[in-house]
Amino acid sequence: METKTLNNSLIEAIKQSLPTPGGLAGTLMEILSIGKEAAYRRLRGEVAFTLAEASLLGKALGISLDQLLSAGTTAGATFHLCMTDPEEETLATYCLTAKDILRNYAAVRQRPGVEYCMASDAIPHSFYLGYEGLSKFLLYQWLYRQNKTGSMKHFADLEVPFEVREVHRQCREAVRALPHSGFIWNELLFLPPVNDIRYFHDLRLVTEKEKNLLKEELLSLVDSLESLAGKGEYENGNKLYFYSSHIHTEATCGFLGADTLKLSFIRLYATHILFSTDQRVFAYQKSRLQSLIKYSTLMSVSGERQRIRFFERQRAFLAEL
Repeated sequence: METKTLNNSLIEAIKQSLPTPGGLAGTLMEILSIGKEAAYRRLRGEVAFTLAEASLLGKALGISLDQLLSAGTTAGATFHLCMTDPEEETLATYCLTAKDILRNYAAVRQRPGVEYCMASDAIPHSFYLGYEGLSKFLLYQWLYRQNKTGSMKHFADLEVPFEVREVHRQCREAVRALPHSGFIWNELLFLPPVNDIRYFHDLRLVTEKEKNLLKEELLSLVDSLESLAGKGEYENGNKLYFYSSHIHTEATCGFLGADTLKLSFIRLYATHILFSTDQRVFAYQKSRLQSLIKYSTLMSVSGERQRIRFFERQRAFLAEL
């Protein structure tokens, strides 16, 4: 790719990464520590960005240089994953991963025409995070997967730091702040958490009392989701649509887009999310989920009979816990 073309692509990507174009020069001045005239010369294309400057902008604004380099080719698409050292997986890296996700949500949320849809065979984390026990259990499972010593502290011994609780709160609010949200769920939605809690209880890492408390929160979550489905909106008035899929959803994936900035994602390793800003991937992901909706039943506002059946089935799973 020619330097001029790459430079123009970078300028366009910078514009798309900001909610309003008015602060372009100021953004460059702040990130690159350059003067106003130097910033405008770069925006006009009179001076090309250096590799170091492009790298700084990419990190600060979430711009994929790989995607800029591969623009115009049809051989493949680029994805972004916030990677951490598997030997140093700590609560700090857990928060780092969550903040990377929040950054992507924030970049889209401030733009007009936001659309969001997720297909999942497990309860989306954003609904867990409103419950102290369930959000702690989510974190406990993550720590258990990272544990390489063979020994694991009991659930009761885990203390959730303020930073983690704050990140959980922000993640929950980020999803609820979207004006329109769609969720396509497997009919076995609550079976995985039931099996997970039973597993840790059998290992005597979760006590009988803790198991019952988690069960109570899951029952409360079922009631909350059923209420949201009946209203078709959050407490803040933002719309949401629940679908019950009659076929296997295969993976937790979805899309989040607005005007010129479009993201598609696939969840990996429980808490990690693989993002792509490739327009072709977005179109494919959106088409796939729209196709899945054809094999699903809308439970929000309408579809009362199907809604009652769906949530009663979830309560039946919890009765076995």
